[in-house]
Amino acid sequence: MLEARSRDAGGQAALSELCALYYQPAVAFLRRERRDPDAARELAHAFFEALISRGVGAPDPSRGRFRSYLLGALKHFLVARRTAEAAQKRGGHSEHIAWDGADADTAAPAAQDAAFDRDWALAILAAAMTALEAEHARNPGSFRILRPWLDPSHDRPQKDAARDLGISEAALKVAIHRLRVRWREHVRTAVRATLHDPADLDDEMRHLLDILASDR
Repeated sequence: MLEARSRDAGGQAALSELCALYYQPAVAFLRRERRDPDAARELAHAFFEALISRGVGAPDPSRGRFRSYLLGALKHFLVARRTAEAAQKRGGHSEHIAWDGADADTAAPAAQDAAFDRDWALAILAAAMTALEAEHARNPGSFRILRPWLDPSHDRPQKDAARDLGISEAALKVAIHRLRVRWREHVRTAVRATLHDPADLDDEMRHLLDILASDR
């Protein structure tokens, strides 16, 4: 997030990565606005192109988390689009509207906001899993056997997995522990990348866990 505020090439690349993380949550939000899939994707592309073009500027504590800022910006973007479309239908010219998530007063229903947060949490987990898979790219077979234990409810007998891996059950327990540690680290890294202030990481992690717990 700190890099994304820069207007140089590195900042643009960092902002593009953030936008990629939030792309699916944005599309899902737009689809809940009763748009068909193609229209939702088209609007999401237009929104993120505009966001990358204008940047996110300096951090403002009143804006809260980046996910909240982004959702507010998306709502304002939609208002601007509707205003422009309405003006065109009347045959007039649309007035330029500055959209900014800092003062969003066009809030969608709370259920839609909660759904956006849930989609954000799932996107964070997907990004962390992609990083974890890349870390084990040299031994995908081992990762495939160990991965189910990232789910606490997984109940396959560990002796079967140990046999498949050709290691002892004690060694398997160590491997599972290490994988879980790396998984949590990747999740924290993915969340940290979305924050204005790294000091907010623990609070944001608790929020993510609350979302996932309420979704069970």
